[in-house]
Amino acid sequence: MRKIISFVLLIITVIVLWQAISIYSLANEPIRQKEEKALDFVKKTIAIDRIVKRDFYHGTDSYQVFEALDSNGEEIIIWVPDTLNKYVMKKKDQGISFTVVRQFVIEKLHPKQIISIKLGMENSIPLYEIIYKDQQNRYAYYFITFNDGTYLKHYYLKQL
Repeated sequence: MRKIISFVLLIITVIVLWQAISIYSLANEPIRQKEEKALDFVKKTIAIDRIVKRDFYHGTDSYQVFEALDSNGEEIIIWVPDTLNKYVMKKKDQGISFTVVRQFVIEKLHPKQIISIKLGMENSIPLYEIIYKDQQNRYAYYFITFNDGTYLKHYYLKQL
């Protein structure tokens, strides 16, 4: 009897895991499709040698953000809106680095925990979106420009 119960539990576990993976995959499919369309757009429009990093930003508008090497071997960043009607491209050294942003967060914002730091775009301004937990355990969103780290905005999510 124990073997039958164990076997049934194993089958149920396998089915639950299979369905969870299927649901996760299905939920991420639109994001993957947008990323692939943006990547095709970038490859057709810009002479790039290699994509180094891919990310997305969902603000007022959604953007796919690519860090790449151009045909001259220079590091570039490309922001592509989901509409695929234009793009913004900057050399990586035209803005402040991830390391500088991280150091700024640690020294000036004093986070309890850094959740993420990523590139984005709002109102045609390339920016860094910084998400962290502050000392009151609130999630904080802090935005600075990519070009020089100028403050743009911030807000907090209160705990319930």
